[in-house]
Amino acid sequence: MSSFTYLHRRYFQELSNGYTEITTPFVNHINDYIQIYLKRDINNKLMLTDGGDTINNLELEGVDLNSKSRKKELDVILNGFGVTIHDNQLLTYANENTFPFRKHSLIQCILAVDDMYILSQPRVESFFYDDVINFLNINDIRYSTNIILEGKSSFQHKFDILIPKSKNENERIIKLSYSAKKQNIVSQLFAFEDTKQKRDNEGILIINDLEKEVPPDITQAIKEYGIYEFPWSRREENKYKLV
Repeated sequence: MSSFTYLHRRYFQELSNGYTEITTPFVNHINDYIQIYLKRDINNKLMLTDGGDTINNLELEGVDLNSKSRKKELDVILNGFGVTIHDNQLLTYANENTFPFRKHSLIQCILAVDDMYILSQPRVESFFYDDVINFLNINDIRYSTNIILEGKSSFQHKFDILIPKSKNENERIIKLSYSAKKQNIVSQLFAFEDTKQKRDNEGILIINDLEKEVPPDITQAIKEYGIYEFPWSRREENKYKLV
């Protein structure tokens, strides 16, 4: 009996579109069992796919896989497991002999791609920066990055983004906060205040609130300093502040 037909009926189901649905014992980050789909192509090869579920779930959670860093990370994962991507589907091929190995590789690839939702903190910071830059580019907003400015105290402060002064708007300096931790916000507010006293510009703090809401005391502190709080979850309705 071939390794394909030996699958236990408890874990697979024939679908009307010619695919066989295989339910694995593994779960993804939303606690759903991972399912893969199997079908013979015109060359009698076994085509295995996740049906697009993995990528679609990440996009629904707000994970932008089009940023440079995430694209690179995704390519490394795919190449490592010998899996390709087509129309958001993770895809691989096998024959009767290689089916167990290719099925295992696809499942491990799915798990690795799904883990992009819970990346380590430094990588999250890098990806958040890429997301913001991509947003500025899409909306044709003029900007410079990684700007060092001197404040009234003669201390130098680094800002992630600077939008230059225009006919109708003052210079806007922007810091990105991927985590609304009090100790991080306090240092950022000092940098805004010190620089504003010398350059008379406007400060904008873009906060990644997709994972966790900004605490009320943080919001109040930002308001007290006259800094514009820009929650990333509401970027579309607030983008007028950047244009």
